[in-house]
Amino acid sequence: MTRLARADVESLMEKRPEGTLESALEVFEVFASGSLTDEVYILDDVAGKRIAIAPTSLKEKYRRG
Repeated sequence: MTRLARADVESLMEKRPEGTLESALEVFEVFASGSLTDEVYILDDVAGKRIAIAPTSLKEKYRRG
């Protein structure tokens, strides 16, 4: 499991303003967590897929569509 600081994720998104959170983190899907505030967790093998768990506010901020 990888942990990224929220500030690092925000920086990634600034470099890719038209991209999605999923593409910036190179994951299949980003799930929201109400208990996380300042870190994003990346799990490499959940049912064969790479996923991320991010604070709800971060996921909503970069929601597309």
